[in-house]
Amino acid sequence: MTEEKAPFPFNMIEGMMPAYPMIAFMGWAFVLIALLVGIFTLSPAQSTFFSDAKAVREGAAAGSAFVEANITRHVIEAWVPQFKFLGLGLGLMGITMALGMIAKRLRRMGQVIVSHFPDDFPAPIPPIPTRVRVFQLSAVMGIMVMLAALIVGIGLATGVVPDYFNNSIANELNPAGPGSALLSQLSIISSYAFWLNPLRMIGMSFLFTAITIALTVIIGTLITQAKMLSRFYAQTSARAAA
Repeated sequence: MTEEKAPFPFNMIEGMMPAYPMIAFMGWAFVLIALLVGIFTLSPAQSTFFSDAKAVREGAAAGSAFVEANITRHVIEAWVPQFKFLGLGLGLMGITMALGMIAKRLRRMGQVIVSHFPDDFPAPIPPIPTRVRVFQLSAVMGIMVMLAALIVGIGLATGVVPDYFNNSIANELNPAGPGSALLSQLSIISSYAFWLNPLRMIGMSFLFTAITIALTVIIGTLITQAKMLSRFYAQTSARAAA
């Protein structure tokens, strides 16, 4: 008994499901890279920037070690959290894909069992639940949202963030007046925190929702198969008693 091929884009998603170990490994690799960046890049930059008095580091001119350290720590803060959350999202997607494989194999096992039932025992295979497509789409949407957050973070880290912080804090940033380019850059940098962080949470919500729905699919499949086997056992026992 062959299963009808899933339509696009679900056929692509189901084609990815056997690769769940690699997806999970990529997620952990992203998190590890974020940890290493924090240890070997962010931490030294923080140490350098706070190695002298406030007046000294804020009065340092562009090109100095203090300004370069300030640029580095703000650039990392712009993209590493998004990168780290994408890694966490890939780990959750790996879990979702593994649950999808379990549900798919349970369905296949049910088909094999039904194929060995007598012809006079009605045991139709139920259609694929709509929840399967929902959790597949939810997982993909979660990763796409997390990827969008990373792209925005990289855009900030390669554009407005280094441009703004490549200036003396006391001599250029603090005295910047209304309408200046520096204040415009600061407003852009400050505004992203109010929606970029919630955007990451939306992506995580999609992924957790996908995991929850995938679990309900597995539970529903097990319940359906248990009822079918119980009905078959009851019918067989009744025939034997007769």
